[in-house]
Amino acid sequence: MPPKEKEPRARRTVKACVICHKKKVRCDIDEVDGKICTPCARDGYTCIPRERKRKRFTLSPSPPIERPFKQQSAEPPLSEDNENTFAIAQTNPTSSAETIISCQHSNREALSTSEPGLGRRLSSTASLQEYQQHPTPHNSNPSVGNDSVYQPSPNIVSYLGRLEYLRNDVPVNDDAGLPNKVPRRLSDTDLEILRTQRVDELPPRPVRDSLMDAFWSRCYPWTPVVERGWIDDRRPHQVSLLLQHAMLLAGSRVSVSLPDYPPEQFYKKARVLFWMSAESDPIITTAATLLLHWWNPEGPERVSLDSSGFWLRVCTGLAYQVGLHREPNGRADAGLRRRIWWSLVVRDCLINAGHGRPRAIDLKLADVFEIAVLDFDGALAPANLFAAYIGISCILGDLTQSYLRRHGLQEQKRSLEDRLFRWLKTLPEDLQLCRSVEGRPLKAYNFEARQLHVQYFIVLVILNRPTEPKTAPSIPSLLASSFVAGIFEDFMARDELRYLGPIFTFYCLTAGMAQLSCFRYAGLVNIAEENLAIMGRALDDLSKRWPSGVGSLKHLMDVREKVMQRPSLGHFPDVNLSPSAFQFFTDFGPDLCRMWHPIHQRAPQTANIAPRELETAGILQGLRAPATHSIDMDVVASAAIQQQMMNSQMGAGGASIEPTLLQPQEWFGPYGGIGNWLMVDWDSFGW
Repeated sequence: MPPKEKEPRARRTVKACVICHKKKVRCDIDEVDGKICTPCARDGYTCIPRERKRKRFTLSPSPPIERPFKQQSAEPPLSEDNENTFAIAQTNPTSSAETIISCQHSNREALSTSEPGLGRRLSSTASLQEYQQHPTPHNSNPSVGNDSVYQPSPNIVSYLGRLEYLRNDVPVNDDAGLPNKVPRRLSDTDLEILRTQRVDELPPRPVRDSLMDAFWSRCYPWTPVVERGWIDDRRPHQVSLLLQHAMLLAGSRVSVSLPDYPPEQFYKKARVLFWMSAESDPIITTAATLLLHWWNPEGPERVSLDSSGFWLRVCTGLAYQVGLHREPNGRADAGLRRRIWWSLVVRDCLINAGHGRPRAIDLKLADVFEIAVLDFDGALAPANLFAAYIGISCILGDLTQSYLRRHGLQEQKRSLEDRLFRWLKTLPEDLQLCRSVEGRPLKAYNFEARQLHVQYFIVLVILNRPTEPKTAPSIPSLLASSFVAGIFEDFMARDELRYLGPIFTFYCLTAGMAQLSCFRYAGLVNIAEENLAIMGRALDDLSKRWPSGVGSLKHLMDVREKVMQRPSLGHFPDVNLSPSAFQFFTDFGPDLCRMWHPIHQRAPQTANIAPRELETAGILQGLRAPATHSIDMDVVASAAIQQQMMNSQMGAGGASIEPTLLQPQEWFGPYGGIGNWLMVDWDSFGW
C-alpha cells in the first residue's frame, strides 16, 4: 500500500503559543510538523496555541501609535479590524456579507464626517451617550493621503512581573479562564456629571492654538510625553478630551494670563475626565496625568490632592501597571514609553529635591535604556536637551537623598562630584554656556541651556555647603550661587520667568541662602545684596504663579533680618577654593558672576591644577554627544553600570542612593515647605 498521506494541518490564526507569547520569543508553531513548537519542545513545556482576542472599540477616540508595515505589496494592506472581520466572515458565512458591508459603511461614514473645532460639542446627555456607544473608528486618517490608515493599537495589558521571581515547572497563563473584558460604559449619572462640568467645551480656535503652541515650545522639551500624531493627525473630534485639557492646562501655565480661560478651568475638566475613566488608553492617560503637575495650586506647606506630588504618585502607579519601568524591546512605541518613563523619573527627582520627600521610583528596580536620538524620531537637538536634563536632575535627586540619609553625603560625595564633572564635560556644544576661548565669553543666549546650568550651579551650591556651623562661607557655593543670580537676572530682563516651572522657586531659595552666608563680611556684603535682591524679585514674580514661592521668599527675608543684626566678622572670608573645586568653574567666565573678580583676586594660583582622575583615565574621551549617540550611562543607569563608569575608589553600591526617611518634623521649625531639608542646617549656622 502506498504510504498514507499526512492530513494537512488546519490553518491557525494565532502567531505564537502561550509560552512564547509570555516570553516574547519567536514561535514556530505554524512551521513545525508536530503540534509543539521548538522552544517548548526544548524546555519541556506544554505547547498551547494562543487564541487571538477580538478587537473592540472603546470610549476613547484617541489615536494609537502608527506601526510601520513590514512589507509593501501591490494590494493595499488590511488593518487588523479588517482581518478580524474577514476571520468572522469565514467562521460565520451566513452573516459575512452583512458584517463586511456594515464595516465598510461605518468607515465611509467616518471618512466623510468633518466637524469644526477641536472637540465635538457634546452639550447634552444624549450626545454624550451617543459618543460613548458609537465612537469614531480608529482607522481613519483624513490628514494623510494615498489611502494610508492608522493601525489599531494592540491591547495594552497590565504588567505582571510574577514570573520574573516565581519559577513554575508548569507555566501559568494569566489570561486563561478570565471572562472577556467588556468596555466600560458610563452610567447616566456619569454622563450627567460630564455634561454639568462641560468637559466637551474648549476655547475658541485662536486661544486654543496659542495655548497649544505654548505647550509645544515651553513644556514639551522638558516633558516630551505627547505624540504629535495624537493631535496633528487626528480629526478634531477624535482627539482625547483628557489629553487636550491637560495640554491646554500646561500651556496656560507658561503663557500670559487669560482671565476668560484660567488654568483652573482646564484642570478641573481634566481631573473629572480622569476620575471618570473617560480615556481608555492607559498610555494616553499616563501622559495626560503627568501633565497635570503644571497646576500645583498649593505650596508644599499644605496637604493637597491637587499638588504635583500627588499626581506624580498616581502617574507612577499607572506606569508600573503598564510596565513602563521595563525596557520596551521591539515595541513600535518604545521611544514614547522611554520618554514617559524618564519624564516621570525627572519629576520624581525634582519633587524630592524641592520638598525633601521620599522618592516614588526606585531606579534599581527598572531596566529602561537611556534616551537616544531614535526616541525622538532622529531629532538630535531635543534628544540632547532631554538627555542632559535627565542627567542633571538625577544627580540633584541623588544628592538630596544623600542629605536625607544620616551620614550619607560624605559616603557619596566623591561619586556625585565625578558624575557632575562628567555631565559638564560631556554636555553638547549647543547647550554649553560659554565659548571655549580665552576669557570664556558667553555664547549667544539659549533659554534652555541657561535652565540646565541653573540646576548645575545649584548642585554645586549644595555639594559645597559648610559641614560645620560657625565656619567660613564656602567659596564654591558663593561662586555658584552668584552664577545663578546672573542667570535669573537675564531671565527677568527677557520677561521669561513665566516660562519656568515651580522647582525654580527652590533654586532661588538655595542660591539666596548661600549669598546670605557672606553678609557679615564688609568686602562682599554689597555684592551679596545685589544678588539677593535679584533672588527676591524673582521669587516675588514666581510666587504670583507658583504658591511655593511665597514661603520661600518669606524664609529668605526672615533669615536676612537676623543676619543683618549680627556683628561683622571681617573684611573678607578665607578663600578656600581648592584646586579640585576650581575645576568645576574652568568652563565659565565672569560675565554672569558678580563675585568672580573679588574671589579670583584672592584665590591661590591654579596654574598647576592636576586634572581629575576621570579625565586622566580617559573616561571623558569621545563622549561629547556625537550625532547619533545617547547620554551617559552613569547618570541614568543602575548602580552596577554607574560603578563601572566611575573610578575604582567607589565602593560597591556607592553610585546608587537609596530612598530614605524624612527628618523629624520638629526639625523644620515654622517652615514646613519647599527646601526645608536644606534650610535646617543653614539656619543653625547662626548667621
